[in-house]
Amino acid sequence: MLKGEDIICLSWLLWDSIPLVMHHTMKILAKDNRVLFVDPTIALSNLLIEPSLFKGHALKTIRWLKGVQQINPNLYVYYPPPLMLQYGHFNIMDKLNHYCTAMAIKKIATHLNFNRPILWIYHPYAITPSGFFGEKLVVYDCNDDVGFFFTEHFNKRNKLNAMECTITKKAQVVFATSTFLYELRKKDNPNTHLLPSGIDLEIFKEGLSSDYKIGDELHKLNRPIIGFVGGMANSKMNWLWITQLSLSYPVWTFVFVGPLSDTPPLDILQQKNIIFLGPKPYKNLPAYIKGFDVCLIPYKGEDFMRGSQPGKAFEYLALGKPVVASWIPEYEGYGKAIRISQNYEEFEQNIKYALIDSKDEACKQEFIQRAYSWTWQDRVDMASNIIKETLQCRIVFMK
Repeated sequence: MLKGEDIICLSWLLWDSIPLVMHHTMKILAKDNRVLFVDPTIALSNLLIEPSLFKGHALKTIRWLKGVQQINPNLYVYYPPPLMLQYGHFNIMDKLNHYCTAMAIKKIATHLNFNRPILWIYHPYAITPSGFFGEKLVVYDCNDDVGFFFTEHFNKRNKLNAMECTITKKAQVVFATSTFLYELRKKDNPNTHLLPSGIDLEIFKEGLSSDYKIGDELHKLNRPIIGFVGGMANSKMNWLWITQLSLSYPVWTFVFVGPLSDTPPLDILQQKNIIFLGPKPYKNLPAYIKGFDVCLIPYKGEDFMRGSQPGKAFEYLALGKPVVASWIPEYEGYGKAIRISQNYEEFEQNIKYALIDSKDEACKQEFIQRAYSWTWQDRVDMASNIIKETLQCRIVFMK
C-alpha cells in the first residue's frame, strides 16, 4: 500500500454521507498517509431550485467558516466555499468555479504542510488539474455516472461530459468501478484500470455470528421482509415496482433503511407494508441486512444503471442474503446470487425465487463466498500498486 504520501481527495459525496468508494478508500489510505478529504461544494443557484438543501448547506457553511476538521491523526475533512452557479452552464463560470475552489483547497493544503500531493479526484467537475498544487500525480477514480446527479434540472450533459473527458485525459491514472465506465474512460486514457467496489470485511463478518442481533425495529414486522439499504432519491428508485408489489403481496413487508433525498410518491407512503426506518450508522447496517429475507436494488434509468456497480450488493451477499436487482449490466453472470430484472414481471418472479433461496443453507454459503472474494483493502492495495508503477515510470521517463 502507499505510505508517506500527502493525498488531496476531491469527492462528489459528502464525508458524512453513506460510505462509498471514496470514503472506504481514503479511510484505508489514511492509516499510512495524510489525507485531505474535500467535500463537494454547493452552488447557491441550486438552493433556489431545491430550498430543502438550505439547512444542510447552512450547517456545512458554519463548518467551512471554522476551517478544516480533523477526523483522526492523518485524515482531514474540508468543506469549500459555495459557488454562485452550478457546473456546466457557462465556460467562464466553470473556470471561475475551478479557480476559486482550487485557491480555497490550496490554502488549507498549505496550512497542513502538504507537499507534492497526489491529487485523487472523484468529482470530475470540481477543478481542472494544472500543477497548481505541485501535485506529483493525478488520479481520476470514476465510480459512478456522476453526470446523472448533476443534470436533473438542466440539460447540460454535453458540457459535463466534455469536462469529464478533460479530467480523464489529464490524469496519469484512471480507475473505474464498472465495465461500462472502464470502456468509456479507456478511450481517453490508456492507463485506465477496472477496480470494482469491495466489502468491509471487519464490519460485515461480525454479522455472521449467531450472537449478532438483528435491528430491534424488525422484530415486530410481518415476514417475509424484503429490504433495501442506502440513499434514496426519486430519480433513481423504481417506486412503481415497489408499489405494485406491496399491493399484490400485502403479507410481505418492505423495509427501507437510509436517508431520503426527497419525499417518496404518495402511493408509497400510503402503503402500510412499506416501512422507512431512516438512516443508520454504517457499522449497524449488518443488523438490518441480517434481518431481511431478500435484499433489493430497485433502481431505474438505463443511463444511470449501465454505469452502476452498487457496492450494497456485496454487503447483502456478505450476510448470505439473496439479491434481486433491476437490470444492472455489471451484475450479469451472478446467477441466483444477484437476480437481475428487466421488467416488473421478472422483478416479481425473482423475489419469489429468492425467497426460496433464502432458506437454503448451501445458497447462503455460496453468497457469502462470492462477497468476500474482493474487499476494500484489496482494491486499495491494487490501486496503490498501479500508482507506484506509474510514479516509477514517470521518474524513469523524466531521467
